[in-house]
Amino acid sequence: MDNIQTQALVVKESICRKNIKTMAEKCRKSNVIFRPHFKTHQSLKVGKWFKDEGVEKIAVSSFTMAQYFANDEWNDIMIAFPFNPREIDALNRLSEKINVSILLAGNETLPLLTKELRNNIDFYVKIDVGSKRAGYDPDSVVSIENLLDLAYMNNKLRFRGFVAHAGHFYMAKRVSEIRTQYQKCVKSLQMLKNYFSRSYSDIIISWGDTPSCTVIDNFEDVDEIRPGNFVYYDFMQLKAGICKSGDIALAVAAPVVAKYIDRYEVVIYGGAIHLSKDFVLVNKQPKWGMIVFFTKNGWQFPKLPAYVKKLYQEHGIIRMKHDDFFSVNVGDLIGVIPVHSCLAVSHLKDNYHFV
Repeated sequence: MDNIQTQALVVKESICRKNIKTMAEKCRKSNVIFRPHFKTHQSLKVGKWFKDEGVEKIAVSSFTMAQYFANDEWNDIMIAFPFNPREIDALNRLSEKINVSILLAGNETLPLLTKELRNNIDFYVKIDVGSKRAGYDPDSVVSIENLLDLAYMNNKLRFRGFVAHAGHFYMAKRVSEIRTQYQKCVKSLQMLKNYFSRSYSDIIISWGDTPSCTVIDNFEDVDEIRPGNFVYYDFMQLKAGICKSGDIALAVAAPVVAKYIDRYEVVIYGGAIHLSKDFVLVNKQPKWGMIVFFTKNGWQFPKLPAYVKKLYQEHGIIRMKHDDFFSVNVGDLIGVIPVHSCLAVSHLKDNYHFV
């Protein structure tokens, strides 16, 4: 920790490994494929911990990320984002070396794929199960049929199944709501699979999102899961009751640069570009991170909770109780449990520290 000069990611290895093992064991019990989303950690070292649990297939969110992990001998990678036709060259280069799968959220990219695709690839049809972000509505059977008919004419494209990510589950107010909505969403995916299995016998349902993959114990109704955030969890998951404080494996280290006794506030060198603008409400007030104090073996939570109460591009403002305020000095490092660990990692992935 003495070597940290600016913002850094601090990871508790034991907690991270525990989270990976727990999810891997859940997959083994349900006999489903475990394809974790690596956009959360973006770390070759953490990736090896997944290999220790027998993981062979992964998801990422970009071709740059895919190439990064392909260089570390990951050979089955899903680009879990609707295919961007401007990256056809990247797809051709990567698919020469490894098994790459892409997502199609419409049929507009098929003419380009038919014309430019050089290698065999798998594709999945993206289904929107409620987040209203991207993908086909589960009821759009005719539109999906049209897509598959066009794809069938290209012998380099192989239809592998349906992909869904329930992003709206992150807004659920209680765990029971997630369980109820999961069953509803999966039922719609099963109907699609049953219908299209008559023509494509080996298709699968690939399901992703940390909230449901954490609280659901049995995944017998799907074939693959792709959670990502669970590897670290974060303040948002804690506040929603998805995880416990002991499950959180990541904190952002930020230097203290100023203190103001008149308002019991501490200023850290850590702002929106390090923590993101995502926030959660605590007593109806927005908070941009939860404070922890670093120890030799990781960190501990203060007796009285403290939060990032204001956030600027580079500055973070923390209001602290009396005793905690006087225990912190300018030049110290303060830990922040980020609201959204994926975004924090995206900014700071080149500065990892493991404890």
